[in-house]
Amino acid sequence: MCLSLWQIDEEVAGYAEAAGESFPVETKKSKVIFVIGGPGSGKALQSEKIEERYSLKRLCPGDILCSELQSHSERGRFLRDLLERGEQLPEDTLLDLLCEAMASTVRQGKGFLVTGFPKNLKQAQEYEAKMGQPDIALFLECSADIMSRRLQQRATCSLHTKEARDRDTRRRVDGFCSLVNPVVSHYEHREVLHKIDAEQPPEDVFEQICLVLDSC
Repeated sequence: MCLSLWQIDEEVAGYAEAAGESFPVETKKSKVIFVIGGPGSGKALQSEKIEERYSLKRLCPGDILCSELQSHSERGRFLRDLLERGEQLPEDTLLDLLCEAMASTVRQGKGFLVTGFPKNLKQAQEYEAKMGQPDIALFLECSADIMSRRLQQRATCSLHTKEARDRDTRRRVDGFCSLVNPVVSHYEHREVLHKIDAEQPPEDVFEQICLVLDSC
């Protein structure tokens, strides 16, 4: 589930302020690995394999948001109401939910594997301001053509027409490509970025990842 960033709403900004004050110091010290990759890059498969091999706690802000929307919490109800009215979610929603999930998990002694985040440079900068920079950022490099081809192959059973599937695929891939370069440059500058050739077979991709993680 990919969600864009939206404008901040004052009513929910209070949640962000309260959450920011509650994060334990230990959260910032836990090892944090970001997996950055577009739709069709193999991000989900590789994240599952990393989680299993390295016993990390995998967190996906989009999934966390889904759980919040389905909950009976005050914030969950508020966010649902916004969506039902066709309004935009607050800009800090994904970041706040991610940080809260990390704070609630840190006492289990696990590091974190964060997937599908950051979506853009602003999210990366705001995460660092609140939590510090990640220890490792894995970038699954994959061309737009290959990502599109993989997505089209997965969607062959869809009820939509081929033309509609192709448009949706291209929209998703182009959206990712338009935002990822500043994020990659940001983590290169921080010297935490590791590029992985995600156009190779899955087992070869995972071998590259293991070489990085085992050496860090």
